[in-house]
Amino acid sequence: MTVQQLINELQQFDSNATVHIGSQPNYPFEYSIDMVTERRDFTSLDDDADSDPDTDPGDVFILEGTQLRYGHSRMWG
Repeated sequence: MTVQQLINELQQFDSNATVHIGSQPNYPFEYSIDMVTERRDFTSLDDDADSDPDTDPGDVFILEGTQLRYGHSRMWG
């Protein structure tokens, strides 16, 4: 999913609604969001672990925060 695709998806919802992360469809949990960051924020040019050609410094990550509660498997459709 691209940033633009995520923006398009989110535009259909109340802009004041809280956003959570759903994790593990077989044993679901709900998490808060800790932060949003780019790959370049936590990698360096001389780091061998970041030499994977399938990554981009502009990749965006939504980082899970606190586990809030059990979720529901129907979140996945």
